[in-house]
Amino acid sequence: MVEGWAFVLIAVIAFVGGLLIGKLGGSTKTETIYVNAASGNAQAEGAEPSETASANGQQLFTSIGCGSCHTMAAAGATGKVGPDLEESLAPDDNTAGIEEMILHPNSEVVEGYSPNVMPQTYGQTLSGEEVSALAEFIVANSAAKP
Repeated sequence: MVEGWAFVLIAVIAFVGGLLIGKLGGSTKTETIYVNAASGNAQAEGAEPSETASANGQQLFTSIGCGSCHTMAAAGATGKVGPDLEESLAPDDNTAGIEEMILHPNSEVVEGYSPNVMPQTYGQTLSGEEVSALAEFIVANSAAKP
């Protein structure tokens, strides 16, 4: 009888130990990877490169969640956490500057907004082509100029 209880006790200890080791030894780090299914060099027949980039930029704006924080009518976005991109960007903001804002959001923070709110990882999760397409879409739909 004692042998049976000893076996059960050892099994319970092993089970709980496995749970603890799994929790302690497991990684809590997660990584989100965005995939643009439309990426590639294919271009719609008759479309200008900037039209294609703007279409890809609009798709990216939506798929990576920019509209959750930013307002932009062209994307149907009404986010209020970050600045309204149609109002906060000025004619002296250009495509290269907006690319910099996407890759390094704390390099220029709009007055009234806090740093470290916008994800700092777009340089790792987006290709250079995607960053350019996103910036071109934003420029095309705001006061910013190419």
